Amino acid sequence: MPNGTSLAASECNLVREEASINRIAWASGIAVTIVTVGALIALSVEVGGQWWHFTLYSAAAGVHFAYALFCGVVIRRMHLSSYHRFKARLVMQLTDLQDMAYRDELTGLFNRRHFYEVLKIEVEKARLSRQPLAILVMDLDGLKTINDEYGHGVGDEILANLGKAMARHTRTHDVAARLGGDEFGIVMPETDKRGAFALARRLWEDLERTPMYQEGDKSIVVTVSVGLAGYPWGGDEVEELIQWADADMYANKVSRKLAKSGDAITQPVTSQGIDSAPDDGYGNV
Repeated sequence: MPNGTSLAASECNLVREEASINRIAWASGIAVTIVTVGALIALSVEVGGQWWHFTLYSAAAGVHFAYALFCGVVIRRMHLSSYHRFKARLVMQLTDLQDMAYRDELTGLFNRRHFYEVLKIEVEKARLSRQPLAILVMDLDGLKTINDEYGHGVGDEILANLGKAMARHTRTHDVAARLGGDEFGIVMPETDKRGAFALARRLWEDLERTPMYQEGDKSIVVTVSVGLAGYPWGGDEVEELIQWADADMYANKVSRKLAKSGDAITQPVTSQGIDSAPDDGYGNV
């Protein structure tokens, strides 16, 4: 699938094509001018140096030269116009293909590949700028049971609505992604520990009161298991952050399974309270 490098390469190829069109147009104009001037000089020498002969031949040749020049300008404009339209369509198609390569079709969120690419970049940026970074990983509880009881169509709609709920609670520079199946993640640049816990709590509370599927009298409210990690308090490498967040999510899932059946779990949203995690190192907590 096309990526940023192939898109840039395609644009460079188009620029080279445009430069080639310009060179051909200029070369053609210069060649026509040279041939016309040469013909006028030859005719003037052959018939003598009378001024009216030269004027007559110049006028006769000038009509054709002007017509050729006009046609050249018009044709060049048409070529460039077609070229720019083609370039715009090509860039749009490449952008759409690139977006498809990084998007999950069902939820509209980014996919696992883009999540990890962005996380790698953001970890390096956080290391250089000494700014905090946080990630959230999340697992939808009981998706298999929902699929078995209501069908995969209902399960897919729940996943799509969960993606919309995540989008509602993320900022424009956050990256919300479906990592695969019932797993989701969010990269939160320049977010400290308190900000990460606040987002997790808002998302949790939204899911508690908003059904992810509703049709007639059938309403399904889902729960999720959440894990958080951050730079530098959860590690300083991508693998460490993912391991920390996965471990936190698993501990959250286990602790909630051990809770009494029917109890509403609102504290904590992750296995670690905000004060139990290590200090950010950067940012306020």
